[in-house]
Amino acid sequence: MRLHLLQVSSYRRFQQILADIEMQSDKLVDRVRQLAREIGELWQAQKPPFALLTGWSKSYDDILSGTFVTTLREDQILKDALATGRAILSGRGGDGKTWLLRRLHNRALAAGHVAIFIDLKQWTGGDYTEWAEWTRDNVGDGADFLFRRFSGLGLGAIDIDRLPPKSRKIVFVDGLNEISAKVGLEILAVLDEIVATHINMSVLVADRLVRRELPNLNRWWIGSPLPLAHDEVRKHLGKDAVLSTDDIRRSPFFLDAELRAGSGGSGRAATLDRLVRQHGGLSETELLVVSEAAYNAYLQSRSRMFGREAFELAVGQPIIAKLKESGTVCFNEAGGFFQHHIVHDFLAAYYVSKQDADTWGPLLFRTLSFEASSFDAIELAFELLDGNHADLFLQKLYDWNLYAAGYALAQARESDDPVGPEMRTVIFAMLADKRFDPVLATSQRADDALRLMQLTDAKPFRDAANFGEVCAAVQLVDSETQWFIDWKGLFGLAGTGEIPVEALARIKEEDSIMGWTVANVSKRASNGEWMISHLIQWLQDGANATVRWRIAHVLGSLPYHPALEQLLQLLDQDEDQDVRYGAVRSAVELSAIADPPLRATACTAIQQRARAISSSDRVERELRSSLLIDPAKAPEGWLDFVRDCVRSQFLATDNLSNRDLWRGCLNAAERLYQPTVAPAGN
Repeated sequence: MRLHLLQVSSYRRFQQILADIEMQSDKLVDRVRQLAREIGELWQAQKPPFALLTGWSKSYDDILSGTFVTTLREDQILKDALATGRAILSGRGGDGKTWLLRRLHNRALAAGHVAIFIDLKQWTGGDYTEWAEWTRDNVGDGADFLFRRFSGLGLGAIDIDRLPPKSRKIVFVDGLNEISAKVGLEILAVLDEIVATHINMSVLVADRLVRRELPNLNRWWIGSPLPLAHDEVRKHLGKDAVLSTDDIRRSPFFLDAELRAGSGGSGRAATLDRLVRQHGGLSETELLVVSEAAYNAYLQSRSRMFGREAFELAVGQPIIAKLKESGTVCFNEAGGFFQHHIVHDFLAAYYVSKQDADTWGPLLFRTLSFEASSFDAIELAFELLDGNHADLFLQKLYDWNLYAAGYALAQARESDDPVGPEMRTVIFAMLADKRFDPVLATSQRADDALRLMQLTDAKPFRDAANFGEVCAAVQLVDSETQWFIDWKGLFGLAGTGEIPVEALARIKEEDSIMGWTVANVSKRASNGEWMISHLIQWLQDGANATVRWRIAHVLGSLPYHPALEQLLQLLDQDEDQDVRYGAVRSAVELSAIADPPLRATACTAIQQRARAISSSDRVERELRSSLLIDPAKAPEGWLDFVRDCVRSQFLATDNLSNRDLWRGCLNAAERLYQPTVAPAGN
């Protein structure tokens, strides 16, 4: 009897403990909701609000081509898009992603859910160091940093995990495109893990319109804001407003800009120019001062946030007063930021457009694009230029990053006419050539850039089924411009499989279009062994870094010992990271077309350099990407080659997140190259 009473007493105490825990959890829920409401009340609401529709699919291919499985209204997203707990909303700058995310955050609160808003636009240059420290042992450890630093709730991931399982928790992440691509990928991995390990947790991420390597892709819904309906635009501009299919006023930001600053130029850059002058109250002289400060803020901080003291010193208090009064710039305890990142992008682009063309180079492009993770500012700089200046800017951009040139051109509309048909054709053709590249990531990036093109003359290049059709599309473009006639002659050599030595020598030209065209054409030569001695001699003659990169590019198509030895020398000794990046990629490409003994030699050489390769994020990332080639072009035994390279890189790094990336590379290779086992017969 006594034992029974003790058991009853213990059970009652246990029940009381559970009740106390539940009460404390409920109090924590109430506290989090209240804090979230207070954060939401601080946001400047879009007035008037625009009715946004979003298209959704499970594939980036669908999103980039504008094909959707379903279309959702704003009030349907929380239920339908988050059915699997993970969704990412990808759109162009000005598509209204932030406004939409904030309204969904408030909808979630109104529905009784726990809403957590992670604002990565508050990321500063110093946060990269903090993030690296938090994720040094395991990228998943970064979850606590994300919540504490960017949610405004004063709580970490552990605190959020204490919320009762019955409460639906939705994490809204804004500004993934505001940080470097590498850290963005790591944050996506953290978010995926949070959903997997926390009960009743969902995440919705806003991003730019670009393909991401989503962890567990099949679990994610991918969406994109649709252009505003014509009726929705006319509701605000008047029923007689004339709208074109690609009218920028179908974008929420630019419709709002016209309502604020009045009608004027139809382009993005023209609208932003009018907005900062009229709404911001800036004169031409003041605009030049602010634009230089905006560019330097990107250069110094590598983020949308910038140091208040340095910015105020550069701009001066009278201009600061104007910027604050108009709401163009805001300040908080972390520093300063522009109310919308596209305004900051425009101002930095405006500064660049006023500079001498000699300054347009890798440092400037990396600054504008956050190390090639966001191309909005580059696209705006391109749009601000005209005629020959636009052609030259695109040419220099191409010399740095073909895909940046492609994305810049992808923003152009038929009515913009930013560059002539000759320069457009060059970019289209070079991208189309890359569609048939053996490296899957390269082929995919080129295909994505062409999918985004709004210009009709991109279609033949986007639809080309083989390289011969690309050459045919080039030949159909008539022009009397001499440089283009010369370029067509060079490009046409790729279709013949032959390249004379005098054409090969043009790889040394300062003109990036001609130089890189020669490099690409040379890779298609049917018998190129004779080229090796010339290429090595030009390297020994003191070629500049760009030419060394082009030569490394060609050497990857020549499966011979001297070519491999030269590539390894570049990888070991070249001081330029772009050259080392090209050399490691070409070493892999050479291995894929080499005979088995040379492939084994290359594999051993790559393994021996694992520690050096892992010391550079960019070179390491390119090796990981290059190993995954088109299965139709992979030689027998390629999976063994990949395994050996991955194993050496895995052992060469102590960083657990990097090890996870190498595991992912091997998993992808096993899916691509594992031989299919035939079913047993009856």
